Amino acid sequence: MLQPWIHVLSVVALGLAVVQVGPTRAFAADSSNEFVEQIVQLLANPDREFRAAALEQVRKSARGTAATQTFAAQLSKLDPSAQAELITALGDRGDVAARSAVVELLASSKDEHVRSAALAALGQIGGAEDVPTLITTLTASGAEQQAARTALVRMRGDFVAEKLAADVKAGTVPARSTLIDLLAERRASGQMGVLVAASVDDDGGVRGAAMNALGKLAGAAQVGAMIPGVLRAQKGGERDAAERNVAAVCARIENEDQRADALITALNGVDAAQRDQLLSLVGRVGGKRLINFVGDIATGSDAARRRLAIDALSKWPDASPADKLLEIAGKTSDPAERTQAFEGYVKLSATRDGRSDKERLDRMKQAMKEARSPTEQSLVINRCRTAYDVDAMRFVLPYVEQADFAQIACETIVELAHHREVRDRNKAEFDKALDQVIKISKDEEVVERAERYKRGETWERRKK
Repeated sequence: MLQPWIHVLSVVALGLAVVQVGPTRAFAADSSNEFVEQIVQLLANPDREFRAAALEQVRKSARGTAATQTFAAQLSKLDPSAQAELITALGDRGDVAARSAVVELLASSKDEHVRSAALAALGQIGGAEDVPTLITTLTASGAEQQAARTALVRMRGDFVAEKLAADVKAGTVPARSTLIDLLAERRASGQMGVLVAASVDDDGGVRGAAMNALGKLAGAAQVGAMIPGVLRAQKGGERDAAERNVAAVCARIENEDQRADALITALNGVDAAQRDQLLSLVGRVGGKRLINFVGDIATGSDAARRRLAIDALSKWPDASPADKLLEIAGKTSDPAERTQAFEGYVKLSATRDGRSDKERLDRMKQAMKEARSPTEQSLVINRCRTAYDVDAMRFVLPYVEQADFAQIACETIVELAHHREVRDRNKAEFDKALDQVIKISKDEEVVERAERYKRGETWERRKK
């Protein structure tokens, strides 16, 4: 018969009910030499369930430094797979007494699983002396790199963020952008100065990482400090991302007037010659107070400034500048400005914000009245799909019979039919419309969707 402790452990390992072992031998708290020895024996057992039971006790029972050291001493006696399992359990145990054995194995082992487990465990039982090793490993690949990242996020103590920030500032570490990402994950708001400085770095990856971190950590007080990062960013994807990060910070300012004040104060700190470059940012932040300011520029005498301002209005986070854009589209004599303003109007009007589907559709109907070309009409038909209402389908359906618009109208109808709550309430009407789509569409996927929706089936959007 098995000895009592082995019997209890085996029962746990096999997933059966725990046996009562008597009031004087509390299983979870016992740290006697006998109990520790039984755990040690099971750590080397070839049966995975027995080992799993032992590892669970390493994590939670037999407390104390002596027991930790005994468990850690078994690392050198195990095969790599068992070593990795025990290292993970020792990390979860959280006793720094296991650190030296884990560090020794990290230095000597060539097994990726063992090394990854050791790196991850240092996040729980390591100290300041282990941070350089973890940072160096960030330039590795695969599991070891991810383990080092995990450890640097988990490890407690201000010394971690201080070392990460120092290496970012020194500019000598290849993984500087990764270090910045880790500062953001650690919510290291005390390193704001380092992040602001990095936002204008010569390296685009570092700049982008810094702006992303500021987007997560900064507050109203840092809006002005982020503006140079926007201006330093290359136009295109990097500039767009930088603007979105500033807008995210502004969005956390709940009061709209205070949000506008923070941005206006930041703009006033910028050279007048550069302010127009920030109009797009103003659009992303939005707010009623800023519409007239940007609208005046959009209708002013300077053509280059008009284009920047129209672009800013088109990026507004809600539909509040839509009427201004439609007004510009109707009055301008410049074809390019007309296209820009009209597209901006349709984009904002179709946005699924706090307005009702009827309001969105009414905007689309107004846009169709103002459309001057098949291209503009097609744009309106396309965006009607954001008004989840049977009336949107009724509005689009006649265009299925017009050659210039048939295909885009078919696409919009199946997009509306995708919403079961709209389709099922008006099944007979949608079925007739879908029959027309099946007959006219030249797109196999559109036809397939129409057929499935008619049968009441679902459809998952295919990955591009």
